[in-house]
Amino acid sequence: MNNDVRKYDPTTDLGKFIEDNNIKVIKLGAPDIDGLWRGKRIMAKYFVEAVAQSGTNICDVIFGWDVQDIPITKLTFTGFQTGYPDVNLRPDLSTLTVLPHEPGTASVICDVLTIAGEPLDLSPRGVLRRVIERANSMGFEPVCSNEFEFYLIEGSPRELARRDFRDLETLSHGTHTYSVYRDAGSEGIIGELRDRLAQVGVFIEASNSENGPGQFEVNIHYSNALEAADSALILKNTTKELAVELGMTATFMAKFISAEAGSSGHVHQSLVDLSTGKPAFANPENPLELSTIGQQYLAGVVAGSREMAALYLPTTNSYKRVEGPQWTGSSATWGLDNRTVAVRSIPSAGPAARIENRVPGADANPYLVLAANIASGLNGIEQGLLPDPPVEGNAYELKLPAEKRLPVDLSRSTELFSQSKVAREYFGDAFVNHYVETREWEVQQSRIVVTDWEISRYLEHI
Repeated sequence: MNNDVRKYDPTTDLGKFIEDNNIKVIKLGAPDIDGLWRGKRIMAKYFVEAVAQSGTNICDVIFGWDVQDIPITKLTFTGFQTGYPDVNLRPDLSTLTVLPHEPGTASVICDVLTIAGEPLDLSPRGVLRRVIERANSMGFEPVCSNEFEFYLIEGSPRELARRDFRDLETLSHGTHTYSVYRDAGSEGIIGELRDRLAQVGVFIEASNSENGPGQFEVNIHYSNALEAADSALILKNTTKELAVELGMTATFMAKFISAEAGSSGHVHQSLVDLSTGKPAFANPENPLELSTIGQQYLAGVVAGSREMAALYLPTTNSYKRVEGPQWTGSSATWGLDNRTVAVRSIPSAGPAARIENRVPGADANPYLVLAANIASGLNGIEQGLLPDPPVEGNAYELKLPAEKRLPVDLSRSTELFSQSKVAREYFGDAFVNHYVETREWEVQQSRIVVTDWEISRYLEHI
């Protein structure tokens, strides 16, 4: 861990912290439905005098448009019919951190409130908070960590847009997974990323070249669930900022090249028993099997994988990553240290006992992914679920019934999510209904576009 992280202690004087660190501006915002960090830059004096306590207002269109900032029509929450009023970005001062790579700047992550000061039901960070509170009420603290894969592409986003995102070249060529030799060639970039993240309290345990050309993986150290989601938000944002500085573009898109590996966002997770402080999944009597609580949680995550797929696989592109044997889960299955199933069980006698959900993509909103995993796992505990026998061998070759197969497109995933009793119980009807409306819009937008594949396949021959 980096002991030089300059993070604000909310019990101390805010003005002195700002002055001592020569902060002139604060970069603040909250994650939107797609996991993009939306917000403003606030001058330090105004932040100390007003925003730190009362927040800053912002148009609620941040929950009313898509990833391209196109207003979504027929939303219940907001639209031209409501006049797009404000919501309030309320800084979580425990996240206020100095940014050494941006002199004179600090950043803070916000919660989203209504103008009346109540938590906004649609806020992804708020959804995760509610699920964590549910876990705490059951006597557990969720502990999570994320692994992210991403590609680095030659050329800035503006340069790629000028070429209509065609003829793209990745930072490196060929497949060189885990190559120590190839890593040396990219260490100047990935090493700088690790350093920048460490300076703001996001510790990368390991990094490596991945299975696609110009593809990399980074593994974040475990923490409580809210901090894990915040770390994921910062990681994605920092990666993109650094890439632009170096004249490149970083993408966490699920499937960037048809013939190459997709980018995953695997989630490792466990629970701590609040009454004892001990890991709830640990099984000292049988280290080759999770504890009963661990097995129930695992069973819940497996059972919920189909109805939570819309959160794990949020775009139409997401489903190209899970089609076929592509090192990701494509069925509601689990196995012991098996990477072909949806949920990988990693038992232990101590705190290393955990499960890994291999379904989520790097494109998913980390707050909603963690909320979906924890809600599913807690439901498994509440219902006393026990898992089916583990899959041994290749899960991709199994002949499974339809109810064990994950949805193959966003339309079906959205339908299952809308019908999910677990989602509505843990997230609330307002969030579920809003998310469903945004995914239906995403599906509709994809249906009206003529793709390069269609042109090259049909133009001459038909």
